Amino acid sequence: MGQDPGMLTARDFYVLEKISCDWPPLTEEWLALLRRKLSRPCLPPDAPVPGDLATIDARLSFRCASGLTDTRTLCLPGTYTPGSAFLPITTFYGLALLGLREGEGIGFARPEGRHDWIVLEKVLFQPVAAKAPRPAARPPFRLIAGGLAERAFTPANENGPGQGPGPSAA
Repeated sequence: MGQDPGMLTARDFYVLEKISCDWPPLTEEWLALLRRKLSRPCLPPDAPVPGDLATIDARLSFRCASGLTDTRTLCLPGTYTPGSAFLPITTFYGLALLGLREGEGIGFARPEGRHDWIVLEKVLFQPVAAKAPRPAARPPFRLIAGGLAERAFTPANENGPGQGPGPSAA
């Protein structure tokens, strides 16, 4: 059997570890998938998160064995509302997608005795990667030492150049 695809961020690993300790397993098959996910390698804490990695709060496009193609945002169980565009990580599909990279798929057993699979098509928005510091942009202008030294600057007022009578009364 080949190695499972994907990797977890430190935050996602922590969340899954808490779920494994605090939640009763939904089914034996779900618990087996959770254990597989927890056995995956983690990104080093100081490493940048790849933009194509499925993490909690990432917006994903995926397809599964049933033929369903959908776009959802992976979320924690407490933030899910039925009928929304969110997919909690406590569902089979949500847990299976977590830690995958674009183009990767994973198969898993379902409680009904059938085998299911899911493929991550595209990461549409990766909030952790979006927060990564961007390289400094080149300034839009250059400073030249003494560039204005030869120019005389004359301030203008409402009466034209020169001293003028002073500020106008309103």
